[in-house]
Amino acid sequence: MSEQTSTGPYSQLSDHDRPLNFGTDGQMSPVDAVLWRGDSDRHHRGTLSMLEIYDCVPDWDRLVAAHEWGSRMLPRLRQRVVDSPLGAGIPSWVVDPEFDLHYHVRRLRLAGDGSIRELLTTCEQLAMTALDPERSPWEVYLIDGLPNGKGAYFLKAHQALTGGMSSIAILAQLHSRQRDPVPGKPQPPAPTPEATGALDILLRQLSHEVQRAPHRVDLAIKGAMALTDPRKALSQVLRFGRSVPRVAGLISPPGSPLLAERSLSWRFTAFEVPFAAVEAASAEIRATIDEVYLGGLISGLRLYHQRLDRPVDAIPVAVPIVVRDPDNPHQTRVSIGRLAGPTGIDDSFERVLTVREQIRAARNEPAVNAFNDVGPMLAWLPGQIVGQLSGATTQNDLQASNVGGIDWESYVAGAKVERMFAFGPLPGCAIMATMVTYNGTSCIGVNYDAAAVTDPELFAESVVDGFNEVLALSDTSGRMTRFT
Repeated sequence: MSEQTSTGPYSQLSDHDRPLNFGTDGQMSPVDAVLWRGDSDRHHRGTLSMLEIYDCVPDWDRLVAAHEWGSRMLPRLRQRVVDSPLGAGIPSWVVDPEFDLHYHVRRLRLAGDGSIRELLTTCEQLAMTALDPERSPWEVYLIDGLPNGKGAYFLKAHQALTGGMSSIAILAQLHSRQRDPVPGKPQPPAPTPEATGALDILLRQLSHEVQRAPHRVDLAIKGAMALTDPRKALSQVLRFGRSVPRVAGLISPPGSPLLAERSLSWRFTAFEVPFAAVEAASAEIRATIDEVYLGGLISGLRLYHQRLDRPVDAIPVAVPIVVRDPDNPHQTRVSIGRLAGPTGIDDSFERVLTVREQIRAARNEPAVNAFNDVGPMLAWLPGQIVGQLSGATTQNDLQASNVGGIDWESYVAGAKVERMFAFGPLPGCAIMATMVTYNGTSCIGVNYDAAAVTDPELFAESVVDGFNEVLALSDTSGRMTRFT
């Protein structure tokens, strides 16, 4: 046991036995507040999903106990969102006095043939069902009925729940390095429920605005100092002004007519590729993993359009861009980068290099942090207006992200994890792709709008063939396959 502190509610616990330092802030971040309010438009719900495949069905009692323990280690899992009585401003997180693990942790058995397609269909239906806003916004399902005695685990949660912490990092807390139970796990007490009224929420909002005041004053001072060199100030304003439409996607290429339709219907498909093959292609092309990944997806969409005799030169693409905080170089923030996916370039090498240059240009846009900067102001807008602003993503044909995974063999309640897929929300775009690398295998989950992708089999074949075009640029034997 490590040294204990002498005071506080966890004074009898060792340092490693304490709840994780996440979800302790009672105030939602401005960006998360915008994502939460965007749910007012059901086309833009921010539900993210995770699907794990196990070599057997986990022990139910151990799984429930793991989530009980996890909700103590991560107090955010016992918190619900309480909005301002004004319906605007930053909502708060409060410990739910009626938290009921029985509601959040569920089990079901697959009907039909128990195939992976049947599993994905079930997960689609679960993901499209709205989360209860009066409870902590997450649910998990243990699923059995798969062939060969395998099991599956499905998590759905609102993206505002994770805040700045990766959903993979949260999920990893439930994983173990061994199949057998681990004795002596920390057992912190459950977080204490809070009595939070309308006045408390308003005071929290006021405190938050007061805390931001020095930042706003600093911006005003910098603006005033810039006026000492009017020519330089005007140049910066013009550069920023030209950058805003690019960052906002207002001058992106037109969306593909083939992918133009939108609906409420989500569909999942999944792929896997050896991470070593992606690394080999990255080294050969001298591009990053992200650039190879995105180049492979765009290559697949290029083939999809060609095979349906509807080729296009470019498609609008959005990707997360990690940028350094200009006021604190040691901190990073995630923004959005806009690209013109080069589906009209025939050569796969040139296609990836074009993606590489566009990503690097997007990272250096003067207005790259604009969304983070205006987030606090957007949070004060009514939910319906925020939902309409979220509709800007409907012009994207593809949104793609690569999130950190787990690089070691892991177990959950006695079952070995074989694959780990993430399916991001579909905020009005045609296709959302997410890559998670687990124990040497890159698992790519794709959520697409059923009205936009009308030939799912051809779409899946094209993604595999297009991605393998890029991998073939190196001498690796690894190739992408569809997860079936």
